Amino acid sequence: MIIEEKKSPDRVTRILIHMLLVLIPVHLSGSPDHWESVIRTGSPCRYLVPGSPVDSGWTDLSYDDSGWESGPGGVGYGDEDDLTPIGNAISVYCRYHFNLSEPSVIEELILDMDFDDGFVAYLNGVELARYYMGQPGSATWWDQEADGLHEATMHQGMDPMRFLLDPGITGLLYEGDNVLSVEVHNGSVGSSDLSSNVYLHAGISTEDRYFDETPDWFHPPVPVDSTHLPLVIIDSDGIAIPNEPRITAQMGIIDKGPGHFNSPTDPFNVYEGLISIETRGESSQGLYPKKSYSIETQTDSGTNNNVSLLGLPGENDYVLYGPYGDKSLIRNAISYRLYELMGHYAPRIRFVEMVVNDDYVGLYLLVEKIKRDRNRVDISRITPDDTSALEISGGYILRIDKTTGMEPFEYWESSVQPSFAGFNRVTYQYFDPDYFELTGEQRNYIREYLEAFEKALVSAEYKDPVEGYRSYLDIPSFIDMMILNEFTKDVDGFKLSHYFYKQRDDHGGRLVQGPPWDYNLTFGNNDFAGDVNSTENWICRWDDLFSTILDPEQMQRMIDGILEDMEDPIARNYERWPTFGQYIWPNSFVGENYQDEEEYLRDWISDRLAWMESKWGGVCVPVSVAQEPLIPRPGTLKVYPNPSDLSSVFVSVPFSGATMVRIRIFDSRGTVVFGSQIEMDFSEYAFRLPDLSRLPSGVYLVEVSDGEQRRAARIIRQ
Repeated sequence: MIIEEKKSPDRVTRILIHMLLVLIPVHLSGSPDHWESVIRTGSPCRYLVPGSPVDSGWTDLSYDDSGWESGPGGVGYGDEDDLTPIGNAISVYCRYHFNLSEPSVIEELILDMDFDDGFVAYLNGVELARYYMGQPGSATWWDQEADGLHEATMHQGMDPMRFLLDPGITGLLYEGDNVLSVEVHNGSVGSSDLSSNVYLHAGISTEDRYFDETPDWFHPPVPVDSTHLPLVIIDSDGIAIPNEPRITAQMGIIDKGPGHFNSPTDPFNVYEGLISIETRGESSQGLYPKKSYSIETQTDSGTNNNVSLLGLPGENDYVLYGPYGDKSLIRNAISYRLYELMGHYAPRIRFVEMVVNDDYVGLYLLVEKIKRDRNRVDISRITPDDTSALEISGGYILRIDKTTGMEPFEYWESSVQPSFAGFNRVTYQYFDPDYFELTGEQRNYIREYLEAFEKALVSAEYKDPVEGYRSYLDIPSFIDMMILNEFTKDVDGFKLSHYFYKQRDDHGGRLVQGPPWDYNLTFGNNDFAGDVNSTENWICRWDDLFSTILDPEQMQRMIDGILEDMEDPIARNYERWPTFGQYIWPNSFVGENYQDEEEYLRDWISDRLAWMESKWGGVCVPVSVAQEPLIPRPGTLKVYPNPSDLSSVFVSVPFSGATMVRIRIFDSRGTVVFGSQIEMDFSEYAFRLPDLSRLPSGVYLVEVSDGEQRRAARIIRQ
């Protein structure tokens, strides 16, 4: 192409080109010969700190920027990472020129941005990406404030935000001069910092070298040809997924079942449709480049779409959790499973591999979000219309956690001063329903109930069966949560990410511990919790659990089951996030490979169990030989999805101590239409039945027995 013929497209044409590019279907990238950095921090930059409107053609290749300032990128102030410092500003406009001798050798482009607070980037006048600056293709102005606050991350030792550009974008490149234009905007005029570190990386098809080496932190895209795990693919039209507000995206899930491999080219067969999505997490969101997400499945009109994803009972709220600091990847899975085997509800999970906007982001856990639901926290639903004493007595899910972003009236402080110096009072939060969903009378009720419980707990009569704490609490759940937190050595136990709920009076009327949440800093994965053997409060429940689900050999079998056939997904995850040999807060152990991390976890669990047994084992002295078991109520048999066509049904088995159970299914005449013996695998939340869609429509009874106990549940064949 002759240089003199270059013309940047006008604004209308640029918008049309952008619309065409974002409509190109998402596909996984190939593997260029190598990657180079076309632009990086320190590359020459022409920049403007505007005090009035900027010419609308400033992104064009033909624009004359000779009157702008020049210096090395990035341009900014306040974070001490700016190679070209400027004064406080609402925005800065930068133009990076680069020369291409052979545009055809560039197969792919990646834009990595480290910025504060919002930006828009353009290649030869056509928009590439934006964040917190309105809708794609929309006009911006020089004094526009960013839509939200985004802190630069590289000066904190983290990676920048990545934008995988569709390979079709390489068609915008010219032989000779090209320009990458970036405008960065602050969240407010008086902001204390502004950052604009820009990286444009090129995937080169030949062995020849054209530009700079990539930075040490750069990693190329990881291709996924196939995986035996379910594959989740999310497409947000190239828009970076923010912390808030939620944005709309497309999600597809592929799972052809056990023994089959799933490929990105396979049709979506579990879910294909809209979701709303945002990043989630407190400390993890600011510390880790691997993000976790909250999603809500939606209909085409934007309403809730309650669906069963990968065998989890139908709902619309889920979490896609990306383990990062937990290099074993399985601490949450172990902890949730243990609490469920103790006889309580815990969030169910499925391991998946995930691609977001053409970027393979690794191994994730699809997790049920904690909420009121008959298949989750099964308590009465309270509405603003509920006014009677019975109606307002429950149910409420409450939380103890950080109060970041909350108004003071959305939580309250305990009336009891902690017994130990240096600890703050407990802060209770309305969770589900939240503060705004409750009436004043309902808010007052649950707050006064907690205050009455605390008063009874610290009174002289605290042991009294009627006047003391026992009349307020579901004792078995409190015992088991205490054991779980002690065994896992959860440093956040009872003070962060901690949930409990209040039953309605005609359904027990007590405070119940759980569900458990956020156990990634457990099993020795922290360097600030002190002595691993520092524990107290020995109780009788231990003997029962140590002989069943917490038996050391049983725990090792659980880990075996979780990790079965996970070798390839784990390897891909660490190709994408190469963290072995690195300290990731708050690691107490840093392994050189996954085998090191797995062995550390297994050894820690074995040592912890042995030490706890040395303190708790055999200590229990029953009140009488006729004493009822400490946990008298059995687990509940759950069958889901229900109703269904019976092609993919899961049965949650409630017997924690059994090694072999029998499952039978009866039709309405009492005829056995299915029977099977299964060996219990304590790594699984549920047993998947074979395809029974051959059965006619009707109501069936599912029976599970371990030889001593029997549980049954109905299921409807649609």
